[in-house]
Amino acid sequence: MKNKIMQKKWYSLIAVGCSASLLLLSGCADNSKTTTSAPATSDTKIKIVAAENFYGEVAKAVGGNRVEVTSILDNPNVDPHDYEPTADTSKLVNDAQVIVYNGAGYDAWMDKVIKSSSSAKSKSSILVAEDIMGVKEGENEHVWYDPATMPKLAIKIADKLSKLDPTHKEAFNQRAQSYIKSLDPLKEKVQKLKQESATNIDVSEPVFDYMAKALNLKVNNSKFARAIDEGTDPAPSDIVSLQNDLKGKKVQLFVHNIQNSTPVVDNIVKLANSNGTPIVKVTETEPKGKNYLQWMMDQLDDVAKVLDKK
Repeated sequence: MKNKIMQKKWYSLIAVGCSASLLLLSGCADNSKTTTSAPATSDTKIKIVAAENFYGEVAKAVGGNRVEVTSILDNPNVDPHDYEPTADTSKLVNDAQVIVYNGAGYDAWMDKVIKSSSSAKSKSSILVAEDIMGVKEGENEHVWYDPATMPKLAIKIADKLSKLDPTHKEAFNQRAQSYIKSLDPLKEKVQKLKQESATNIDVSEPVFDYMAKALNLKVNNSKFARAIDEGTDPAPSDIVSLQNDLKGKKVQLFVHNIQNSTPVVDNIVKLANSNGTPIVKVTETEPKGKNYLQWMMDQLDDVAKVLDKK
């Protein structure tokens, strides 16, 4: 993915040091790299490094007191695409037994850190987008907005941890199921909001697209969104098409990723407001003080306010 940092007013240019987090994340790699990690002893915690904190949350929930989790990106003001690993990052990855990251080009810096690690061959890694959701580089990498992702990740992490610590396999599996159960409110909310027939929307970029699909919301102008996501200017014809959607009231709502601000997007937001098109604000990273479920539910509450008025 092309660099977007110059277009994001909210992103910090300061490299963020890795902080130990209560959230847990497991890494991604191909299966050939998952067979040589040494099993954990009864009194040794499995070290896990997660690139993104919302994946780290899953790892911590599944691993419990048998794991030590570090989430590298736990500051919502840092762009995961452009994060520059520090020496501390490299050390954390080198010492980790399990690494969880998004993959599909979203956090390509992690690939480089793993490859440069002296213990690269002993890593048990999970690429969430590629290994679990089947998303390849160049496709929409924002898979954490798919309601199916976190339950699948929990099961995958339980499997990885069970191989490293077989004695606690049952506990890992039970905690995975408990975490999945904790997401029932999200599952129920999605089912409640799912439209009987496709409802047209527009988006500033494809961050929310997987959730939109789950709700049977159809994105009208995907070319505009993809261009913004890739850090390029949308084609004039795509801008006009989106403008016509708003002026002609052809869409029920406009989804705006408030963490990516460009003059083109700002003008579209102004047009949506002036034409009375409801705007649902979303973010690419998890807000401070909220967990994954709270984050998703808050945004779906905003969607509900619009759809309930249809």
